[in-house]
Amino acid sequence: MNRANRPRLLRWLQVGKKEGATYMLLVEDSLADETVPVYVSPPEELPYKVRRFKNSHSMQIIAVFDLLSDLERQLDAICP
Repeated sequence: MNRANRPRLLRWLQVGKKEGATYMLLVEDSLADETVPVYVSPPEELPYKVRRFKNSHSMQIIAVFDLLSDLERQLDAICP
């Protein structure tokens, strides 16, 4: 899998925050063999976005980031 590295993740998080998103889902697409960001912006709700991937056979959420919280601390949890 093409896992995103810390600098790429931080860039995606900063883009989402700048665009007004409240959450970023890190989604692994097994068909495309890549990891991609999916942003949740108001008025969208996080549970709705998560359900979209729940029954997917090729896409899986591997992390959820709260863009209103400390980004570095959240990154430390998945990229020590």
